[in-house]
Amino acid sequence: MDRSGETSPGYTNVLWNTVDPFTIGKGAIGAASFVAIETAVSQVVRRVMNAPYNVGEAMETHAFSVPFLGQLNFGAPYAAYGGDSIDVMAEASEGAKQIPAAIVGYTAMNLRRNGLKVPSFSNRDFLYMMVGKILSRPLTSYVYDSLPEDIEVGLSVIQALANKQQSIVNAVRDQKKEL
Repeated sequence: MDRSGETSPGYTNVLWNTVDPFTIGKGAIGAASFVAIETAVSQVVRRVMNAPYNVGEAMETHAFSVPFLGQLNFGAPYAAYGGDSIDVMAEASEGAKQIPAAIVGYTAMNLRRNGLKVPSFSNRDFLYMMVGKILSRPLTSYVYDSLPEDIEVGLSVIQALANKQQSIVNAVRDQKKEL
């Protein structure tokens, strides 16, 4: 988004598109809630798999992934959380759409921690992260209606920002195809 509140149609406002989820009121609550939920689920997956906890790395990875949820969603826009009946497979598919953004977050976290080395995508940590991404969405949908209203709204704001970014990326792509 640019400072007027409009999402930038191109990459010229990449800085604002990156920081807005963390700086706008409900977006900041949504980003923090998203990172907390993703981190908690990933640590439960690690616990079940008898792997050591990595709370700091998980928080960093998921925080880095938030700005990319829209740009790297190659499927349909994200569906709303919660509802009367929750289809676990549909919700798991929604979670899987977040994997490309998580890969960017994982890569950024590894580059920051280890320097300019290509991170390994064939280790168990990477697998646990992907499983956590798939499982976190159905779990979030189940508890969504029980969350405090500010967190519900915050998560919806983050999702709306991601959907808006995706629609702009798709529009620019379609416009280029027409040329």
